[in-house]
Order: sequence, then structure tokens, then C-alpha cells
Amino acid sequence: MATPTLYVFTISHYCEKARWALDYLGIDYRIEHIAPGFHVALAKRLGLPARTLPVVADDSGTVQGSAAIIDWAEKRSGGEKTLTPDDGADECRAIEKRLDDVGGVNTRRWFYSEAMVEHPAAVKPVFVSHLPWLQRVAIGAAWSTIRRKMIEQMDLGREQEDDSRSIIDGELEWLDGLLADGRPFLVGDTFTRADLTAASLFARMASPPEHPVYEYMFTPPRMGATLEQWNERPVLRWIRGLYKQFR
Repeated sequence: MATPTLYVFTISHYCEKARWALDYLGIDYRIEHIAPGFHVALAKRLGLPARTLPVVADDSGTVQGSAAIIDWAEKRSGGEKTLTPDDGADECRAIEKRLDDVGGVNTRRWFYSEAMVEHPAAVKPVFVSHLPWLQRVAIGAAWSTIRRKMIEQMDLGREQEDDSRSIIDGELEWLDGLLADGRPFLVGDTFTRADLTAASLFARMASPPEHPVYEYMFTPPRMGATLEQWNERPVLRWIRGLYKQFR
């Protein structure tokens, strides 16, 4: 089989989820970093139903979205390793979906509502890291337009920042509650897609040094002050432990 290509935004936590899953499951792949805007042409070229990353593509077709990529990778790995347990699979997927739909979305909005609105120059380096030179040049030339469109399309602002921070506080409290009985994993007694999802989507808050783009993880001041207060929350310590052990 031809080596599949994983298309990612460097900064995306959903892309980190897919990348980690492929690494953990032992899938050989090549990674291609895509600049915002260029992903629209990619989606059109590959005939994708949506303009979102991550996407994995090989001779047999394309798979879009981090959860679907995990399913694809488990089949491709031949069952030697898995992230979906036989017992508790429904619970595992339910936690993953909540994390994707609530935690991941609001982590992104919380970060960008401060970073892209007030500190866009500090965000730019991660957007251009690992990109081909032509895309780097294009991002530089279109940065003000990219910033404006992201603010509009992602509904960014101070009120939205406060709202998403409150939601994330609740989601971390929920996870703290699940872990309060001393369990090492969210479901069962093995590392699963629920654990991987929680760790990758909340990695910005835990700042594990094992994260592939840790050096680019700029944190804006207000968010940083909150994370300093949250640093010793059980779930964030747990996430750092997962990165150390499994990433």
C-alpha cells in the first residue's frame, strides 16, 4: 500500500489528535502542513464534503476528521494495537464526542478570542511553521485578511472569550470528577481514544513538553493567568502524564 498523507494545520489540536493516533497505532504516513486558505483548494481537489482538517489520503480514498481517522487507522493497523476498547466502546465514543464538540471547540474559541484579536503577531509564527515557502509568503501577504476572516467566521471577541473559558472550566471539572476515584484512564484499564482526545484537545492548557509543536504554543496573557491558577488541577497533571507515557 502507498504511504498515506496526513494533511494538517500545524496549530490545530484536532490535527494533533489525528497525528498522535497514527503514531500510537504504528501507521506509517507522511505529513503535509497546509496554510489556512490553501485548505479550501485541497478540499476541492480531493472532493471532500467539508473544508476542515485533519484529512488522511491514500490510494483508496480520503478520510476526514480526527474521530474517523482513528477508526481508519485501527483497521489499517491490523488489530495489533487499538484505541477503542471491546468493553466500554460506547462510553468511550460518547466521551470523545463530547470532548470534540464542546471541549475542542471552546478551547479554540477561548484561545483565538484573545490571541488573534489582540496578539495576532504572536500567533503568526505557528501558522507559517513547517509550510512550503510559497505558502509562507502567501500567509505573510494575506495575514490581515486571514485575521479578519477568522474573527468573523469563528465569532471571536472578549465576551466569547469569557464564555468559552467558563465552559472549559466546567469541562475540566467534569474530567476531574471522572478521575477523582484514582483511575488511570477515563474508560477501562487501558489507554483509549477518550484519553487521547482529552489530552490532545486540552494540551494547550497542560503544556506538555512532548507535544510536537510545543515550542510554538504561545499563550496570551489573560489565558496564561488563568492557566497558572489551573496548573495543578488533577486533569492537567493527568494530561502531562499521558503525554510523557504515550506520546
